[in-house]
Amino acid sequence: MKNKKNIYILLPAVILIWGLLGFRIYSGLQPSNTSQEKLTVTAFKPQELKESEPFTISTDYRDPFLGTYKKKKVTKKVSKRVKETAKVPFPTIAYKGMISSQGNGSVFILTVNGQQFFYKQKATNNGVKLLKGNANEVTLQFKGQRQKFNISN
Repeated sequence: MKNKKNIYILLPAVILIWGLLGFRIYSGLQPSNTSQEKLTVTAFKPQELKESEPFTISTDYRDPFLGTYKKKKVTKKVSKRVKETAKVPFPTIAYKGMISSQGNGSVFILTVNGQQFFYKQKATNNGVKLLKGNANEVTLQFKGQRQKFNISN
C-alpha cells in the first residue's frame, strides 16, 4: 500500500516536468510574432585618449635574504645612429664562366649591363668589384653591397 502512495505522487510530477519540457521545445521551434522596431542609428564618437603619466619602478628595496639595500646603478645609454643608405640596385649581371690560366691566376667572364668583361680577383670595372669566385659562382661588390651570382648559360 505504501508503494502505491509514492506512485500517485511521483507520476503526476514526472508528467508535469515532461510536459513543461515539451512545451518549451515546441515554443522554441515556433516562430514568434514580434513586431519589428525601427532601429535608430547614432553616430559613434570615441572618447579622447589621455596620455598616461610615465612611471618608474623603484629598485632600492631591501634584499630579503641578506637584509641589505640595493644601490642604484647609474648607466648611461648611448644610442648609435644607424646610417640608412639608399640601396642602389645592382646592374644586370650574368656570370658566363671561368678561364683558368696557370701563370696569372683565374680570369672570370661577366656580362655587366649587356657588355662583356674579363675580371681577375680584386679587379673593378664599372663600379663592380670581383671579390672571389670559382667555377660555379662569383661574389661581387657594388657600392658597398655584396651579392653572389651563379653561372648562367
